Amino acid sequence: MLGAAKLDSLDTRLEQFKLSNQNSQHELQTLLKEYSQLLEDYKVLWNAKIREASKSNSVSSNASSSPVLEKPRNPYVLVLIDGNGYVFNDELVKDKEEGGMRAARMLNDVVEKLLREQPQARDARVIARVYADITNVSKQLAKMKVIGLEKRSLMPFAAGFTRALGGFDFMDSLDEEGTRFKIRETFKFAAEDTACSHILFAACHDTNYLPQLVPYNGLQNKITLIQGAGFDTEFYQLGLTVAQFPTIFRWSKLVAAPSTTKGSSSVKAPSTKASAPARDFPKTSALDRDDWRSTSVGADSVSYDANGVIVGIPDFAASDGFTSKAEATKKTKPCRYFQKGFCRWGNKCAFVHAPSPTVPILTPTAPNRTNISSYLPATLPPNFIALNKDAHRLDAYLRPPTPAEWLVYNARFHRQKPCNAHHLSGTCTNFACPFDHHPLEVETQYCLEYVLKCSPCPRRGACRIAECVHGHVCQKEGCVGQAKGCKLKADAHVADLKVASMVPAEVEELPVPGEEFGGEDGGGGAGVGVYEGAW
Repeated sequence: MLGAAKLDSLDTRLEQFKLSNQNSQHELQTLLKEYSQLLEDYKVLWNAKIREASKSNSVSSNASSSPVLEKPRNPYVLVLIDGNGYVFNDELVKDKEEGGMRAARMLNDVVEKLLREQPQARDARVIARVYADITNVSKQLAKMKVIGLEKRSLMPFAAGFTRALGGFDFMDSLDEEGTRFKIRETFKFAAEDTACSHILFAACHDTNYLPQLVPYNGLQNKITLIQGAGFDTEFYQLGLTVAQFPTIFRWSKLVAAPSTTKGSSSVKAPSTKASAPARDFPKTSALDRDDWRSTSVGADSVSYDANGVIVGIPDFAASDGFTSKAEATKKTKPCRYFQKGFCRWGNKCAFVHAPSPTVPILTPTAPNRTNISSYLPATLPPNFIALNKDAHRLDAYLRPPTPAEWLVYNARFHRQKPCNAHHLSGTCTNFACPFDHHPLEVETQYCLEYVLKCSPCPRRGACRIAECVHGHVCQKEGCVGQAKGCKLKADAHVADLKVASMVPAEVEELPVPGEEFGGEDGGGGAGVGVYEGAW
């Protein structure tokens, strides 16, 4: 049991706690009243400020009665380009100053069109900054024979780009490390600037920029990545919007510039153009010729002048057994079929098989006929066409069908021929079409597309029609042209397979697939499928 003293002590402490609690409650009520009075005073002052602001703003008739954050002055959108990896298309660079000015205007137009989908940047002006090692890029372009062999032959294009618009600049950063430094610092400044409403980042070929972009992961309303040559797939992990400007930037990488020695005054840039197979034209120098009329005789006993033009053909009557004068006369004329790539008569042909100085001869050792999949693009942007440096159209790569796929295709084809127009173009205008319109198996659909790509397009490399189903380049490894039954012409075999630029596709009504090459069967030709399966 508790003692009397302990009880008295507890009673005293309880009374003290009650008294302290009453004082605390009194102070709390006092504070609440003062806080309420302060809020009332603040509301009065705020309303007075709003009324005063609405009176002073007599221009705006519908001024808001609530506080609005003021927009930054002179908002802008920054296009940041690493010119070492993002090189402008060849047709623009070749035009020097005019090409640079045209490139700036094209870039400004596509950026403004892209920003229409960004409300916060819709009214912002466009600023573009291009940093590049102009000397090194000039060497690479000169090696591809896009521009001249001068040390800084890209400078006229850069000057035209800078002069075209006030906010556009193309600057020399001396080397790649200087380019990275300028890109990083400019990006950092723009990202922290409240006036910069959006950044278009065109330097996604170099993973050294990834750490700087990681803090903006998923901020699609602030950063947009531009896809170009050598786009690294690691940038997809950032969750940012990826845009494409194929009509402005090259779609393929530049070749590495040759290393120069200290004592060399100039470096000759070798051509990357698909050179024709070596001909037997003799190399004659000024010391070997008496005058410009002199001729020479090659290993095939065919006489050429200094320009490689045939001027004399030996008499084959004695060597080949031709005794008729008419036959001997015929043998002096070149065979035009042999000059195009293949003559079915071989050595029995009545015309001479001499090489033409203007038409390339297609042989099994023709360049760029191996590892074709590494040159042609795997996919193409919608409504765009890939071109090589000679403006020849390139197709997306299609692997050859497997034997199992050919079996499914041939079985379906022999049962009833599929309608090319329906399955490839989506529409068939043939009334009471006799061909099969039922859905195709995946294997049959793929083989049908492959067969049509093995048929030449009437427009050849100049075709710009969207969704053209015919072939413009031969995609067969080691193909030697019509000598092995290939339908594609010689220009489809010697075309450069590297993508140099992209152009918008033209919308035009296509002919019904199969009319030109399938004849009455309209289904692409069963023989083609069987032959391809054996190939």
